[in-house]
Amino acid sequence: MSNKTLRELAKDYARGEIDKDDYRKSRVELITAITAGEVNVKAIDFPPPLMPSGEEAAITETAKRDKTEIVSTPSKKRPTTNSSPSNQQPSSERKKTPLMFIAISAVIVISLIIVVILFYPKPPGSATIETSNASNKAQATAPTTPTTTSTNMAGESLIADFLTQHNWTEENLDNFIKSWSALSQEEHDSAKPSKRMQRMHDSIYKQFLEEKALSSIDSEKAALKQEKLIEFAKAIGMDDSRLILE
Repeated sequence: MSNKTLRELAKDYARGEIDKDDYRKSRVELITAITAGEVNVKAIDFPPPLMPSGEEAAITETAKRDKTEIVSTPSKKRPTTNSSPSNQQPSSERKKTPLMFIAISAVIVISLIIVVILFYPKPPGSATIETSNASNKAQATAPTTPTTTSTNMAGESLIADFLTQHNWTEENLDNFIKSWSALSQEEHDSAKPSKRMQRMHDSIYKQFLEEKALSSIDSEKAALKQEKLIEFAKAIGMDDSRLILE
């Protein structure tokens, strides 16, 4: 067992002179020996602290007095600083209250003026004048626009219905000729320069070529259909030099 004290063992372990296991082993042996009375423990007499001189005592006392004054000064002024905002807050609220009341009153007055302007009943004379003016305008525009539109669209709508059916039978061609003949000359003239009439011309010529191509199968039937298409084209005012029987 080593004769070193606990402090010496700790210093040796801190300096790295002994490892952790040796330090613990020596420490346990030393503590066991001390508790068993085999090792005497000496009391260490530390020297008493030095008393401050006269000047140092005065400086220390001044520092303590300054600290007490610094700490106690805010505690005395704290109630006054905390009380000042509470005293000012009600006065600011009193100033805001009249301004808010004036703003709300102004909004209410403006709203009432707008409601009166919008919903106040007009004099009977002005309402009668406006009604008569509106009726005069309606009478001035009513007879011309719808009639002109229907006149222009009658022939075009008839052509559009025929083309959407894709039906080139003799019966359907005859029905179209009857409906076309029932239209006025003005309706014929408004429909002839339209794009739908141009589509009608192209469709007749296309159907004529299809029947011409089938003439090799049944020449007599194809020739009759070609003649019918030529008559149909002439009936609607179409003069196409391409429609010729060979």
